[in-house]
Amino acid sequence: MGTTDRTKQLLANGLMEFTGEMSFRKIRVGALCQRCGVDRRTFYYHFRDIYDLAAWIFNRMVDDYVPEPDGRFRTAGLVRALERIREEPGFYRRTLAEDSQNALGWHIMDHNGRMYEAALCRLRGVDSLPGYDRFAISYHCFGSLAMIRRWVFSDFSVSAEILAEQMTYAMGPVMRELYGLPIHETGGRKNER
Repeated sequence: MGTTDRTKQLLANGLMEFTGEMSFRKIRVGALCQRCGVDRRTFYYHFRDIYDLAAWIFNRMVDDYVPEPDGRFRTAGLVRALERIREEPGFYRRTLAEDSQNALGWHIMDHNGRMYEAALCRLRGVDSLPGYDRFAISYHCFGSLAMIRRWVFSDFSVSAEILAEQMTYAMGPVMRELYGLPIHETGGRKNER
């Protein structure tokens, strides 16, 4: 790991410690730099603000959630991403409670939306998607984030596997295409109410 990556990871570790102690909104760059023994200029060389650092942490935690060689996503990748979120409960509870314009939740929706759109374009061999497909992806990202927030704040009351299964079951046709899943013909699972 190079010096840049070590510095970023040092700041990330410091931020994650702080999120175990106080609300995300109260964390200040100066206090984080002091805790990490890093100059403020060094922080701003790497990150725009605390939110940018939180986004970097998220991206590092889920950067292996990418399409498989066939261009499709798999539920197993979603399970891995959810398990990584579960490994850092304090960080995700504090950052997902924040809902300002730069908050991590908005970053997650934007990140995932761009990732899904690019993957679907590659899968279909096109440069851009029709508006309804982009809307379907945005709708999925918004709903997924809401369910992940609910899961995080309920102390992970169900397993990552069950949540991933529920999330993939609820996907609309565009997302099901991206995951290589069949389109539902009925409105629910047997024996469930």
